[in-house]
Amino acid sequence: MVPVPMTTPPRGGDAEMPERRRGFAGPWERGVQASRRRLHLRPMRDHDSAGAPARPALATELLLLDGLPWAGRAAAVVLAAAVATGWGFAALALHQQTLATRISGASLSPLGTLFADGSSALTAWPGWLAAVILGVSAWRLRRSPVEPPAGRSAAGELSAAEVRAGLRREYVAARLILIAVSGLTLADLARLAVSGIAALLGVGGAGGGLPWMGAEVIGLGAATAALTAWVLCFRRQLERVGALQPRRVHGGVDGSPS
Repeated sequence: MVPVPMTTPPRGGDAEMPERRRGFAGPWERGVQASRRRLHLRPMRDHDSAGAPARPALATELLLLDGLPWAGRAAAVVLAAAVATGWGFAALALHQQTLATRISGASLSPLGTLFADGSSALTAWPGWLAAVILGVSAWRLRRSPVEPPAGRSAAGELSAAEVRAGLRREYVAARLILIAVSGLTLADLARLAVSGIAALLGVGGAGGGLPWMGAEVIGLGAATAALTAWVLCFRRQLERVGALQPRRVHGGVDGSPS
């Protein structure tokens, strides 16, 4: 047999090859790991609880949009904005028409008088009153025990499943009311924006009552915020009694409430 000469590996050859591989593949591996982290990035949570829902997902649930794809949600938002803007122009036209009718000396109906007067203290205070009532109610609801759902049957005659089902129905009704109040606030905000722009452009009668209109919009916004707080407090009560499952994030995707 011919002896095969043993060659000495280069200095640091075997020991440095892993280092070279790590130096060569390190940035690529870090890029892959970073991309994986981006794919599974968890949405921002509330500071109160580690299992709190992501705010965008909770907003879609409160507005009954959680069952729609993102395209459906976007279409709903665009439709709501378009309807509110259309109402802003319609309200300005009705104000100008009824104001011209009053100037001509013709009589107006109570609704026509309301449009001719525009926003005033008479239309600004209901939103503020609703905000105060709803804010106090939300504060009390947060500190009170869960009450059985309203109905004809007494609380002792209902099973646990019936109580939970009744609470879920009340939760749906509360969200429908929230959608209605939010739509009213959005419509009034659009009316303020259209009237303000028209006043800047010199449209006759558009600037009348703008300060009261702003107070009216702020009051409705405060009422919407207070009602949102009430609905959130009610939702937490439903979670405590098992009527709703807490919203969790599984693999970067929000779980839907049961």
